[in-house]
Amino acid sequence: MVGSITLNLKIMIRTSFLLFFVCTPFLSYTQNHSDASLNFEEDKFDFGNVKINTKVSHIFYFTNTSKKPLRLKKVSASCGCTTPLWDSTLIAPGSQGSITVVFECFPLEKIFSKTITVESSAESTLYYIDIRGKCVDIYKATKEKFSQPLGKLNFESTHSNFDFLYNNSSLVQKQLQYFNASDDTIVVYEFNTPSYIQCASSPNIILPHQLGSVIINYNASMNPDFGFKLDKIVMRTNDLEMPDKLLYASADILEYFDSTIQNRGHILLREQDYDFGKIKVGDIKTHVFDIKNIGLDTLFIRRVRASCGCTESVLSLDKIAPGKSASLKVIYNTAGAVRGDNHKLITIISSDRKQPVIIIGVHVSVD
Repeated sequence: MVGSITLNLKIMIRTSFLLFFVCTPFLSYTQNHSDASLNFEEDKFDFGNVKINTKVSHIFYFTNTSKKPLRLKKVSASCGCTTPLWDSTLIAPGSQGSITVVFECFPLEKIFSKTITVESSAESTLYYIDIRGKCVDIYKATKEKFSQPLGKLNFESTHSNFDFLYNNSSLVQKQLQYFNASDDTIVVYEFNTPSYIQCASSPNIILPHQLGSVIINYNASMNPDFGFKLDKIVMRTNDLEMPDKLLYASADILEYFDSTIQNRGHILLREQDYDFGKIKVGDIKTHVFDIKNIGLDTLFIRRVRASCGCTESVLSLDKIAPGKSASLKVIYNTAGAVRGDNHKLITIISSDRKQPVIIIGVHVSVD
């Protein structure tokens, strides 16, 4: 038993000596030495945050500290994304040389660490220089904020809501902000809008990754309509991906009542809701609402608007004299209607200063 232990111990000692002699030359072969032929001013460089899809570079300077001329024999990188550039001409003793390391951040956010191996003609020692950093999307937060892409321009919103505007308002301004998410310069040529909406882009030449805004001027006094109005704005650009960008502006146009002008028309509806009951898909039902002017002046019906294309409204008069009535026929078409209970709204806008907007409803249960 003792003999077996002694034999194993001798084998372990011999193996240790063998590993020492094998590994010692390798370690000296792969480390930088102060007494070596090349003395690098720095052997590490941190690029910090690097924008994805871009290239960065750094120059490593070294001095020939040997007593004879030498040249760089081989410089290689540990990854294809790292490219070393060097001059293979002779470097005199005491003279300086350099290695330029170029790194390309591919479109993936990650931390990188790369090693460049340097071999000179003077000796077998290998030298190592390292680069590190992090590939980041520096526009990531901006892209998340401007999340509605129209071609190469990302908008925070494509809809500008002006809420309630009186029909005497000459100019109300809002903005739609955007971000050029591409590496191309985008030029805004013109806007196609209704006559009461004017638009401009600031700037009209948008550089890559630049912020901009569409300035929308709404002149409600030029809009002949009343009630809710949704308008299209076409923004024409040189963006080949999407040249024409569709934006929207909406407003509820209300009548402005001048206190110096008498307007005593007053609307009265005897019913504001009607239930058609149960009907089959495809049936068409009608109901007539009575609109009476119980005021002292003529009552003007400015607009009647249904909430759905399946509901049609027909007004007999839009100017109702004092004490007179007009009929509003509501036609409900259930073709394509969803089965179950359906509720549709009709908005009546009038010159009644006490209640300029009245909403009536119709109900139906579709089998």
